[in-house]
Amino acid sequence: MKRNRNSSASKFRIGNNIRKWRNIKDIKQKDLAVALQISEAAVSNIENDVTNITIVQLEEISIALNVSIEQLLSDPQEKFRISPSTGYTINEKENQYILDKELLNAIITSMEKKDQQLQAIMQDFLHTMATLLQQEKLIFNSSEHVNSRA
Repeated sequence: MKRNRNSSASKFRIGNNIRKWRNIKDIKQKDLAVALQISEAAVSNIENDVTNITIVQLEEISIALNVSIEQLLSDPQEKFRISPSTGYTINEKENQYILDKELLNAIITSMEKKDQQLQAIMQDFLHTMATLLQQEKLIFNSSEHVNSRA
């Protein structure tokens, strides 16, 4: 009997979960590759489900990302969502309230880093705009001074 390769039931797709956890932990693919002592291309192949991983590799990835193997086996986006009424995360499958501190703290830390990066970009932008406006003002004043002599 031939298996359908495109069926989600025929292949357990853990690579996407690994990518999501790596992004939540704000770890670059290159850094994960160094920690695992494999190439960046090999990490990419794992995350894209091009290559299958062994249990030993799964354990090494778990350690490198500082998450449990169970967490790597689940999609962090599907497993948890924030309840608008309570602010707690809801486990969709069991319909119970669960606060996954590690996941929430990782997301908050990631958002704070992104916020700091955005603030730095905005500061650079404002500085550049102020410099350009100052240069434009000098050019405008110089041309005004030349026109008044003529």
